Amino acid sequence: MELSPTDQFVVETPENIRFGYDVADIGSRFLAILIDTLIQGVIYILFAIAAIVLGNGFTQMDLPRWLVDASVILLLLALFLIQFGYFLFFEIFLNGATPGKRLFHLRVIKDNGYPLSPMDAIIRNMVRVIDFFPFAYGVGVIVMFSNTRAKRLGDYAAGTIVVKMRDELRLHHLTPVTNVAPPSAEAQAQTRQLNEADIALAENFLNRRAQMTNPSKMTLDIALRLATKMQLPESAKPATVDSALTFIRNTIAAYRTPRG
Repeated sequence: MELSPTDQFVVETPENIRFGYDVADIGSRFLAILIDTLIQGVIYILFAIAAIVLGNGFTQMDLPRWLVDASVILLLLALFLIQFGYFLFFEIFLNGATPGKRLFHLRVIKDNGYPLSPMDAIIRNMVRVIDFFPFAYGVGVIVMFSNTRAKRLGDYAAGTIVVKMRDELRLHHLTPVTNVAPPSAEAQAQTRQLNEADIALAENFLNRRAQMTNPSKMTLDIALRLATKMQLPESAKPATVDSALTFIRNTIAAYRTPRG
């Protein structure tokens, strides 16, 4: 991995395949967190209204002491979940992007270019407590200004980076996929040797293929990597760029198709 002078985060796989991402600048990250904070503010207001209504109802009841104490604990837990569970939820289920990040085309990924995992999101957001000190992400901002990748402590702990995701894929980049046959049971069985990281790499390559300087070589490299991991014989491995591209698409389709 490297950071070029143009603020581009470059990931090089063991197969010498390079993917480039623009590193998210502090300004865009600030605007994203501002939007997320406003959304959280709305949630806080709705929660406060609900708490007031319920509190008024509880005051008219003769509740046991332990139930009152439990209500206070649940209230504090709910506030914690709104503050930190908000980011955790969206980064896990929206592929590394909160609503604020999506608005500014930002996304959290791993340092090796792979998608954010749930455990990465948990680590990243637990350290957010430290980044927030003493207030308004004071520690986080200082750390972000002190490194070229605008990483906060949570990013260092989880091995993540925030990048810009541009709308690079256009209709004229796409070619008809009429030669992709429905996956057979045998093809699905072969893809069991693969994992989500393999397929994510292949999908990322297809999405960015039109902007790469050596797409033909990369197409063959990725196809052969998948075929080797699937333990296919030499005769079944693609030998041309077109056959390799079809093989990659067929492999992704077979992996993504639910197995009966």
